[in-house]
Amino acid sequence: MVLIRMAPTSFRGDVVLPFHPDDPSFNRTNALYLAHASDVAYHRAPAAAASRRLGLKTVAFRHKVIRTRGFLGVCETHAVLAFRGTDPVTLPSWLTDVVIKLVERAEYNGRVHHGFSSVLRRTWGKIEATLHEVQDKPLFVTGHSMGGALSVLAACRLAKMGRPPIAIYTFGGPRVGDLKFCADYALPTYRVVNGLDIVPEMPLASLKRLLPKEPRFTNEKVLDRLKRMAERAGCYGHVNTLVYIDRDGVITPDADDAPWHAQAVAQAIATRGKPFLQGVKDHLITNYIRRLQEQIGTEQAGTRRDRRYD
Repeated sequence: MVLIRMAPTSFRGDVVLPFHPDDPSFNRTNALYLAHASDVAYHRAPAAAASRRLGLKTVAFRHKVIRTRGFLGVCETHAVLAFRGTDPVTLPSWLTDVVIKLVERAEYNGRVHHGFSSVLRRTWGKIEATLHEVQDKPLFVTGHSMGGALSVLAACRLAKMGRPPIAIYTFGGPRVGDLKFCADYALPTYRVVNGLDIVPEMPLASLKRLLPKEPRFTNEKVLDRLKRMAERAGCYGHVNTLVYIDRDGVITPDADDAPWHAQAVAQAIATRGKPFLQGVKDHLITNYIRRLQEQIGTEQAGTRRDRRYD
């Protein structure tokens, strides 16, 4: 799984980003705020950045062995639980068949990604110890890349504890569970995908789809081995709701997966594979922040122009 992260975003400005804590629906302002929270989660010491950008007082959590990191941020009106994505040091561990297999866990309906669920299970004690800070404030959960996957799983745990989040925003998050998990998942979640970001296509929905209906070779042992591998990998799905940012920067809430695939295939044919490099670039949280900021800035400029003619 390609999960890539560069240095935390450099943010300049003395004004805390706006936020609407009572809005469970998709909100562009909230999306930008939580994209920044996902970026701040990459900081080793997130307190200063979270205070300056988001107006949050933070309690950081970290697991030294599995390198999970994030923070719980709280202010007078709301709370944010943010997870960091994968760093390159731990990347090889996410590429094994053992990690991507689907497993049953008591905390979830359906089967979930073995690696992601194991990471959260080993980190949950540290996270749970911070939850008293939330009190009765509206809670939002967010994360980029693997942090998005952990956000979805954490939201399930919180719901079972009687503390369901107001909303979950993920940025470039991979698939988390099987089709039953996705069908039973009913929390308000906004899965933001930028352009040709390749990580939301991981793990593959189903290896069975890659096997030809009529193989050209007839080696039964090889065919049997391929079929067994496909069965072990299971069939992954995505939770709702997809929010897609196209190559023109247009944000489409409740989008269909089809435009993503159509655009990726068309560009792959036209450029002989260059979309892979673009997909890596589109995955960076800095580019999610940039695209959201551009769209919000365009809308605000349009509103100001309209007011001049009222």
